[in-house]
Amino acid sequence: MSTIHDAGRNISLSVKVLRETYKNLSLLFNEMDAIGQEQGFIPLLPKFLRWKSDNYEDAWLLRNMIKLYQMEGESAGNDNLPDLKDGDIFAVEIDLEGEEEYPEMTVSRFRFDLTKWNRLPSIADHWLFWEPYRYDNHFVIEQDADGLWRSRTKEKSVPRYWGLKEAVGVTFPLTSVYNADTIRTELFGSMLRLPDLRSFNEPDHR
Repeated sequence: MSTIHDAGRNISLSVKVLRETYKNLSLLFNEMDAIGQEQGFIPLLPKFLRWKSDNYEDAWLLRNMIKLYQMEGESAGNDNLPDLKDGDIFAVEIDLEGEEEYPEMTVSRFRFDLTKWNRLPSIADHWLFWEPYRYDNHFVIEQDADGLWRSRTKEKSVPRYWGLKEAVGVTFPLTSVYNADTIRTELFGSMLRLPDLRSFNEPDHR
């Protein structure tokens, strides 16, 4: 009976820890939006993107969330989306599992042909910003000695990925971002140091 009781208690404690984690992430997202606007970053959407599905138990749990930003600037010239700004899309990805079973944060900038967009991403368009560092059938993916990820879209896949040309990003432990100062320095500081993609390469023809 003790073993059964312990197993049940472990489930309840796990749920409690998860709820507390989600609460902390909600506070983090709110703080990110406030501090980001101080540095010229505008939330592209009020909510984060995520993958959730009733058909796959792996997707019952929210463990990967992506928040999108743009920099203040001129219009992208998209008549369908007049508020869309010219320039790269910036993303903050939070992965609660991480590649090595430790929670991670990845900050990225994505270079799109924004004239191809006929709507803003929805919450379910998580895949659009999650796949470029993972699907080598659609992207040429590299990581340099400094840990910088670079992903170039293969020509055949550009239409599928909304005119995405290239992405660049860097990953670090989620626990290194824990207050307003580290949001400024570790998160947005790392984002501002990412290479400018305005002179992006042509799509890969492979």
